[in-house]
Amino acid sequence: MEKKHNSFFQPQRQSKTGIVLLFLYNIGMVIKNLWVFVILFFVNKDRVNSWIIIVAIIAALLILIASAILKYYHFTYYIDAENEEFVIHEGIINRSVTKIKKENIQEVNISQPFVHRFFNIYKLEIDTPGSSEKEVKISALSKQNAVDLKKYLLLESKAETITDQSEEVPAKEKIKDLRQIKISTYSLLKYGITANYIQSFFALVSLVIYGFSEINNLLKKAKFDAELDYDTIESQVLAFSIPMVLGLVLVVMILGILINAVRTLIKYYNFKITENIQSFSFEFGLFNTKNSIVTKSKVQVVTETQNWLQKKMKISFVKFLQIGKNEDEKNVSAIPGINKAEKRKLTSSIWNEDPVFSNYLKPNFRLIIVNNFQWIILPLFLIFIIEKDLFINYWFLVVIYTVLTEILILFSFRNLTLFFNERFIRLKSGIWDVDYRTFEVEKLQTVKISQYFWQRKTNLGSITFYTSAGHFKIVALDFLKIRKLLNYCIYKIENSKNN
Repeated sequence: MEKKHNSFFQPQRQSKTGIVLLFLYNIGMVIKNLWVFVILFFVNKDRVNSWIIIVAIIAALLILIASAILKYYHFTYYIDAENEEFVIHEGIINRSVTKIKKENIQEVNISQPFVHRFFNIYKLEIDTPGSSEKEVKISALSKQNAVDLKKYLLLESKAETITDQSEEVPAKEKIKDLRQIKISTYSLLKYGITANYIQSFFALVSLVIYGFSEINNLLKKAKFDAELDYDTIESQVLAFSIPMVLGLVLVVMILGILINAVRTLIKYYNFKITENIQSFSFEFGLFNTKNSIVTKSKVQVVTETQNWLQKKMKISFVKFLQIGKNEDEKNVSAIPGINKAEKRKLTSSIWNEDPVFSNYLKPNFRLIIVNNFQWIILPLFLIFIIEKDLFINYWFLVVIYTVLTEILILFSFRNLTLFFNERFIRLKSGIWDVDYRTFEVEKLQTVKISQYFWQRKTNLGSITFYTSAGHFKIVALDFLKIRKLLNYCIYKIENSKNN
C-alpha cells in the first residue's frame, strides 16, 4: 500500500470554529429540554438575590463552554487506508469508536445550515444502506475539507484511492469531464405552483374549519335576547355564508399555492447539478445550503413524477433511488422542475441511453370491478347497515362520493401500465401525479409472480419486482405473459451475476 500524504489519513479534528457551534448547540439543548425550569427561574427571579442569579448563569455558561471544548478535543476522524474504513472517535466520559467500511458508504451530504453561514463552516453527513438515520455527522468543516472528504469517501475501489495520478490528467480533459446543469428560478416557480398544492390546500382548510368550530363554540356560549327573530337571522346568515364560503375556498387555494411556491423557492433555490464521470453533485438552498452526491453506478431506480399541469409546462420531478433508499425517505436525491432535455441528459449519462419502450402490458378491466367493490360498494353497504337513516338523509353526499371515487378509479386504471424492453422495465401509476419508475433488469434482486385461485379461470396474476431500493408491484395482468417476463428477468439476473 502506497503511503498517503493527505491529512485525512491521520486523526484530525473539526474546524476550531466548531467550538462556538457546539457551545450554541449545548445552549439550544438546555433550552429545549429544560425550558419549563428556565421560565420558572426568570418568573421567580425577584424572590432570589441578583448575585445568585448572576453566579448561576456564569456557572451554567462555564459548564457549557467546558463541555463544548471537551467535545471538540475528543472528536477525531480519519480514513483507515489499509482496511478501507472511515473511523470516528468521540465522547467525553463514554468513549466510542465508529467504523464504516468504504464500500458500505451509500451517500455523503454536505449542507450549510443558517447558523453555519455565520462561521463559514459546513456540516457533513454519511449515510449507509438499511438505515433511515444518518450514521455519522461532522458538524464543523471548512468547505474545502468537506468537499475533499466527500470525494475520498465515495471512491469505489482501491485502484481509485487518493494519489497524485489525477494531477497528471490535463486540465482541458478535466473540464470536459464536468458538465453543469442549473434549474432556473422560473422552473422552480412553475414546479412550486403545480406540486403539493393539494396538501397545502387541505392543511389550510383544516385550520379554517378549526377556526370556525371555535367561533361556533363561542357563539353557543353567548346569550341572545329570546325575542329575536331567529328565522330571519338564519336566512340572512345562510345567504351571506354561501358566497363567503366560496370566497374563503378561493382565498385558501391561492394561499396554498403561494405558500408552496415560496417554500419550494427557499428549499431548492439556485439548484445546480454538476456531473463528472462517476457521479452527480447536487447543490441547492437559500438559507440552508445542501450538497449531495449521487453515484451513477449505485442508482437503482429513477422515478419521474408529473401531473397534467406540469406536462403542459414541460417540467417534472425526478428522484434517484440508490441502494438502501426508498421513495418515502426525506434524504432521497431529487430534482424539482427539470425539463425533458435535462432529464434525458442525466438518464443517458447513468445508463448510456435514454430508455425507449415498444412493449407494454395493461391490467384487465376486472380490476375496475374489484376496486369498485373495495372503495364504493363495501363502504356504502357498511354505512347503510350501521346507520340507515344517515345513509338516506344524506343521499346527495353518497352520490357525490360515488361519482368522485369512480372517476379516481378510472383514472388510476387508465394510468396503470407496465412497459419493458430487453434492458429496462418501467412502471406507470398514479391518478393526478403520475409516477414513472424505471430500473434495469440486471440490477433486480429477484422477481415474483403470484395468482389467487379465483384468478386461474381468467388467467390473471400479479408481478412484483424487488430492487435494493424497494419493491414494486402491478396486478391483474395476463399470467402467461408475466410468466415469460419472469423467466427473462431471472435469466438476465443470473447472467449478470455470473459476469
